[in-house]
Amino acid sequence: MPKPSDTTSRANAVALGGLLFLLLRLLAVAHYNWDVAFALADTVNFDDVIGVVVGTFLGAAGFTAVLLALLLPVAVVHHVRRLRERTWRPHDLVMLAVLVGVFAAALITLRDWVTLLVVLAVSSAFLLAVQRDGRARGWLERASAHLGAMVWLALFALAGLTDTVWVPEERLVLKDGGAVSGYVMDVHSPYTEVLTAHDRRIRIVTSENVVSRAEE
Repeated sequence: MPKPSDTTSRANAVALGGLLFLLLRLLAVAHYNWDVAFALADTVNFDDVIGVVVGTFLGAAGFTAVLLALLLPVAVVHHVRRLRERTWRPHDLVMLAVLVGVFAAALITLRDWVTLLVVLAVSSAFLLAVQRDGRARGWLERASAHLGAMVWLALFALAGLTDTVWVPEERLVLKDGGAVSGYVMDVHSPYTEVLTAHDRRIRIVTSENVVSRAEE
């Protein structure tokens, strides 16, 4: 049973990781413009890191599929190693099942069957390597032992390398006949704050002047 101090340390590490993820997201969607990222920070609820993570995962489907393609073979080796060492725990299988499910959803949406074949081939090669003694087995087992750290690295890569916003792009039609294409970051009376799609600037419009909103 983990000690209370260990549990607190892990909770603090997760909180810090979430904060770093959110910081990278703000900078990435602002195209690393410090002023725009600062303006965005005022529109984001820092307690809603989970929503930002999920929105990023679903929005950047192609990038997510690539990261999962890299993680899944290592996760499979991690699961097999746990079974061989008789240290298997139910959450290991749950984590693997979730990764497979998300990866399958991304592939079905993108219809990227080549990536699926590559993952299956790499996973099979990794499993064969684990069954034999050699450098490859040692390297894979060391990598699988740090699966948690690899997941965090993948999350940070997803946060910092894709400019996909965690909310859908919309087209706002205004009363004067104009239109704004971008991402609605915050709506509060009497203003609506929009991150424009092309030049990534914060534009503030009066909410009552917005005639309609539709996803692009």
